Amino acid sequence: MRLSAALWATVTVTLAGCAHTVPGAAVFNPDQPITPLRAGDAGQVLVGVGQVSDIVGSRLQVDADRAQPVSGSSAAPACSALDSVGMAAFVGDDWSGFRVLLLTDGDRHDRVVAQAVAVYPDAEAAAAAFRTGTADTPACDGQRALSTGSDAAWKFSVTESNPGNSDAVRWTKHQLAIPMTWVCHGEARLRNNAVLQAMACQGDEGGRTVVTTLTDRMSAGVWELSGR
Repeated sequence: MRLSAALWATVTVTLAGCAHTVPGAAVFNPDQPITPLRAGDAGQVLVGVGQVSDIVGSRLQVDADRAQPVSGSSAAPACSALDSVGMAAFVGDDWSGFRVLLLTDGDRHDRVVAQAVAVYPDAEAAAAAFRTGTADTPACDGQRALSTGSDAAWKFSVTESNPGNSDAVRWTKHQLAIPMTWVCHGEARLRNNAVLQAMACQGDEGGRTVVTTLTDRMSAGVWELSGR
């Protein structure tokens, strides 16, 4: 099933809560001081289900909502951090607050969207986690590997990555050996003392716009909570 192949099939959770809706893009006033996000702010950065549905043009529902990173690794070790969003290989274990939210279109199996937010004690800890999480991403470019928790085969492409000198990374993973197009676009950003991630999987390239819109709005949420 494409849903399980796309994002952490082995995770079973009790659904809980709703995401906070934050409009706008990532705009801030550099003259204002930055207040670090609190551990409990992670869920407030997530974009609400209704807004995500509007962005993708399809009614979505919450399929999983959890407060722990996703464990597991890829058959290509360099891609373990990019297999989904909220992977332990990306966010590490120094975070103070964490949320990952999986949205799907139910039984139609045409769209999957996931968001993850990891809040760290301070901006330095977040930056260190981001550097570690993205260190192997150049080596992931072009790799073929099985997905975490499933037998789905994927080809990874890293479209933007500059470890040690970047606050964003973008990647795609195309599912192989199936008779239709199924592609996941992912994006991660470092903002204040948080690492933000989003991934959208669907049967065309539209997920690229979806994840950028989501990370823009998540970034706006961070700056709002940071007092900018």
